[in-house]
Amino acid sequence: MDFAIIPEAAVPSPPAATDKFTGGVWQADILPATHPGGMRGNRFTYAPGARSHWHIHTGEQALIVLSGRGLLQWEGLDEPRELAHGDWIHVEPGIPHWHGATADSTFVHLAITATGETHWLNPA
Repeated sequence: MDFAIIPEAAVPSPPAATDKFTGGVWQADILPATHPGGMRGNRFTYAPGARSHWHIHTGEQALIVLSGRGLLQWEGLDEPRELAHGDWIHVEPGIPHWHGATADSTFVHLAITATGETHWLNPA
């Protein structure tokens, strides 16, 4: 059995792909998948008002809010839900959703994706 310890200082945080996010977003790929569709972990940092495009996960995902205030919107919800430091979110597979920062706050979260892939849709 192998273990990996990833020092925070060793993880770059380049700008996220502009075809998947709107506004200033930085993505740190902390735990890359070691096999196709396997578990992965990322840290996302959003500038105020920045957000992901709508997307769907084919496997389960957990979001853990590290700092700031964010928003989460999923299909069928009238208004986005506000997220704050310490919140955990269980993202069910197959549900279109987006997440990002409120207009007046930065927002940082971890995304731990258990299995599967992400299918990107339209901007939020």
